[in-house]
Amino acid sequence: MTTSRRPSSFFSRPESSSSGSSDLAFGISGHRWLKRFAFALVLYIVILPLWWYSLGALSAVAGACASWIYTFFDARVTLNPRGRVVQFVLNGRLQTNGVRMDMLTYGLPMLMALVIVTRSNSRVASLRALAVGCAVMFVLTVCALMAWAKMTSGQLEQQAAQGSDQSSFFFLAFHGFGFSQPAIAVLIWLMLIMLGLFKGRSKQRRRVATVARNVSCPCGSGRKYKRCCGA
Repeated sequence: MTTSRRPSSFFSRPESSSSGSSDLAFGISGHRWLKRFAFALVLYIVILPLWWYSLGALSAVAGACASWIYTFFDARVTLNPRGRVVQFVLNGRLQTNGVRMDMLTYGLPMLMALVIVTRSNSRVASLRALAVGCAVMFVLTVCALMAWAKMTSGQLEQQAAQGSDQSSFFFLAFHGFGFSQPAIAVLIWLMLIMLGLFKGRSKQRRRVATVARNVSCPCGSGRKYKRCCGA
């Protein structure tokens, strides 16, 4: 009597092996992703103090870049980095208390932890992915600072002229970037994976031409290869 065996489907649980392993379907260990998540969490906690103490330098560089670019659109506005805060200056007068850089870059430690945990073919590939990810986050931060400057300028003009609000788009862009830092970090990480930055460059093997032993030697001596260079 033969018993029919049910075919395994996508939703069926995998059969337990004799060794008692807790592997999930498709050969992925159930504890592997949990370990990587725990490692990423530990890295995130370790990177947080480094990120906090580097906010002053990050504020200075990002504020200077945003201020220089924004002067092409409005020469009256200057962004003045001061510590971990970027201040808004209009016509040489300080207008607001400024924006804190930790509100715009708290997704950076998460991105760095994700990149470090991700497997790569080489350390060079990991460093390249980390550099590209940090550069993308820096560019987005500079754009967010310029959106904040435009939003603040529009609000001041509205208060002075009692006109319509022209800064709604920049208001949404600035606050959306600030509140969606974790999602932006994950999206940049996925972009790095899809671009293949974690894969190292494959080294091409040199093709060595094989010479028969009984033919004349390629060096031009007139002797057979086995009695000359192939000896």
